Amino acid sequence: MTPRRKKLLVLGVIACVFLFFHLYHLERPFSTNGIDEGIHLLQAQMTADGFSLYEELNGDQAPLAILTFSLFKGAVLPSRLLSFLLFAGATGAAGIIAWRIKNRQAGVMTVLLLSLDFTLLRESRLASLDLFSAALLCMAGLLFVVYLERPRWMYAAGGGLLLSLSCLSKLMAAPCALAVTVAAVWYAVRHRRLEHFAVYALAGMVPALALLFLFSPDALLNGVLLRQLHRGADWSTKASVLLFIGPSFVYLLALRRWDLRDRRVAFVVLWLLSLLAFILVQGRTFQHHFAYAAFPAAILAGMVLGGWSLDSRKTVAVVASFVAVNAVLMVSLVGTAPPDLSYEVADHVAAVSDDDAWVLSGNPLVNVLADRNAPPNLTNLARYHYPPTTTSNITYWLEGNRVEVVVLYYHLAEMPGVARYLNRSGRYEKAMVVEGKGQLLFDGVTPRFSTDRYIVYRAVNGTT
Repeated sequence: MTPRRKKLLVLGVIACVFLFFHLYHLERPFSTNGIDEGIHLLQAQMTADGFSLYEELNGDQAPLAILTFSLFKGAVLPSRLLSFLLFAGATGAAGIIAWRIKNRQAGVMTVLLLSLDFTLLRESRLASLDLFSAALLCMAGLLFVVYLERPRWMYAAGGGLLLSLSCLSKLMAAPCALAVTVAAVWYAVRHRRLEHFAVYALAGMVPALALLFLFSPDALLNGVLLRQLHRGADWSTKASVLLFIGPSFVYLLALRRWDLRDRRVAFVVLWLLSLLAFILVQGRTFQHHFAYAAFPAAILAGMVLGGWSLDSRKTVAVVASFVAVNAVLMVSLVGTAPPDLSYEVADHVAAVSDDDAWVLSGNPLVNVLADRNAPPNLTNLARYHYPPTTTSNITYWLEGNRVEVVVLYYHLAEMPGVARYLNRSGRYEKAMVVEGKGQLLFDGVTPRFSTDRYIVYRAVNGTT
């Protein structure tokens, strides 16, 4: 084995070690995406119980990932494990793309970058719609790159199918799908391969048509698209790009001039820019959205590193600094993640409520861990969603004695009148308070650990 191959082997082993470190204490995510994970898993749990995702649960995301999680009835650890497996598969696909376009060194470097990427570390430890969709998009990207090397209808069909599945997992992938489709039309016309485009288009339509057997066109349009248009804008959230590019500073290498005459390179650049443009232009930009950009950015940066000598001081300095910074972040964040208090709260909720009781929790993950459903139109208690949840929506269910346990947390605890109603109505009594160190949150770009506080109320005389 040559010295160069030995060095690549060492880098590959380091990447694999950090890939599997993502699984360590999976029940303790060091940072969550707000309460989004809980919302989607609760909706998956209730979908498995027969509730309609859009008409009863007021779902506002594309359905595929939630329907997939519903196969596990929204169970937390299996859903998180699926996220990791998709992340690992997409990382391998990204490495193969860089290898095919550049060389073996570029492939190894790409896998190394992704194994240490801060955004993907965070998302791979959650049941994340963003990662679910981004991983499928990356796998589609591999098939498109292979198609550009060897135009065969099966690669076009496979790429179109995976691209469609990505969009149906979360609509964030749609701008990339649109850009790829426009490019595919141009390519098919120029090279007289219209039959390949037809196969690509038909394969992409199959999953969407299949969903029409589960949902009406009106429900899909309203739930997937229209409810997203009412979420408002907060332009200060654009600063979250610093949380993406800061720890992953090596991605700045992707800004170099590329040989766009190579269609494969042009495709990866189109993939990255179409996503970045939409992420930064949309109303609210959150750090987890950059899971989409991580894969093409790592491929382009890995290709730059693939052209550098492994013996040069520049290569050693760049790679070593990236590994050191992100390894320290990974070990310190994952290794010191506090126990998730929602497990303790869920155990208490399960102990004081009937199996078929409805539980209203500001953190829907409590519902999932306790295996208790929520009132159908109150599965999403986030600050930003449409239609917004009002205090009257909450008290409607409380006054009817249809909620056995209420867990004040996050936005539910902030809503005016809810705590006052619970304390004064005589229908509920305070059962317990759980308080402690929470998850790593970001105020703009400033990290801090939250102080989580759960206040559990239970119905005095049970529910009717």
